[in-house]
Amino acid sequence: MRKFYLLLFLSFILCLSGCTQGEEEPGDYSGIVNDGKAIGYQYTLTLDKGNFSWEIGYKGNTSIYKESAENEKDLENFKHAVDDSQSALTTLMITGTFLLIVVLLTFFIYKKNKNMLKGAHAIIVVVVGFAIYHSLTASVELSRSLQDAEYYYLLLRN
Repeated sequence: MRKFYLLLFLSFILCLSGCTQGEEEPGDYSGIVNDGKAIGYQYTLTLDKGNFSWEIGYKGNTSIYKESAENEKDLENFKHAVDDSQSALTTLMITGTFLLIVVLLTFFIYKKNKNMLKGAHAIIVVVVGFAIYHSLTASVELSRSLQDAEYYYLLLRN
């Protein structure tokens, strides 16, 4: 019991030390704040002496913009579209891989022993349906996000 209290106390001290780290003043930092890429679209957000500059691009064709009141929303929307595209692409790859694993596993089990799958048809259908549903929603989300990224990219370029 004594070891438990000692472990609890040490973990509490460790949490407190992580929470009390000194933070840097926002005006003192210069460098890359955020960046992202997704299927050809990219952005890099840089802070230099309190001013934000954005480098946005599509397939290697990049432009640099200073953030101002008139383009702030468009730049943020482009950033969100690229981030959403990357998230949807990752989800699509994960669910596609999951679907492939389930189909291959079912095929190998069927070839090896046909009797083994007798009671599992409903479970396999539900799992495959789950994977197909999530793959379709991720592909629709990816398409929408790429259209948004293209819209804001063209809006900023003109």
